[in-house]
Amino acid sequence: MDKISEKEMVEAARRDPAAFGALFDLYHLKILKYAAYRTGNAEAAKDITGETFFKALNKLWQFRWRGASFSAWLYRIASNEVNMYFRSKKYAPASLDELIENSPSYEPRSSNSLNEELENAQKAIDNNSLFALVHAELVKLPPLYQEVLSMRFFDSMKISEISAALNKKAGTVKSILSRGLSMIRGSMQPNPAAGIIYDAGKNESEGL
Repeated sequence: MDKISEKEMVEAARRDPAAFGALFDLYHLKILKYAAYRTGNAEAAKDITGETFFKALNKLWQFRWRGASFSAWLYRIASNEVNMYFRSKKYAPASLDELIENSPSYEPRSSNSLNEELENAQKAIDNNSLFALVHAELVKLPPLYQEVLSMRFFDSMKISEISAALNKKAGTVKSILSRGLSMIRGSMQPNPAAGIIYDAGKNESEGL
């Protein structure tokens, strides 16, 4: 999706909330997977994803094209929601029903399709052996390190994409990534998974 097409979709959604469905369909799975890998819980990820799009739709008028894409803005909202989730046991996000209720003309994909995405997100968690090995250590890190490591290794985002999503300079993202990997490797010694983490992080400065 190039920025021109994305921009057209955003402008269309500003004029007509029903057009927001196209943005939802385009990015829902990516945000769901990101939230699932951050929390390790597909149901929590579902709530976080719903809240992310609820806030994105309600605050669409606030979004400005300043060198960052709409998807980067979505990741920023999702990151904030994940951090809120970890800070509070009373996290109570808006439901998808509320999203639809507040925008009657907005129609996302069918519930079957959304449920399938949720099931696939849970399978991705269950089947990712690297995730299973490092998640317990990952959640011990400060939120910023969790964000960067999750985006880089579980969402396969480039450094430039992470930089845009978190509004950080590329050099800062690289430093956070390198430091985060070092902390996880140190805490997992002599666990064999530490070697996997080392191999995964050898090229952390690439992918700009």
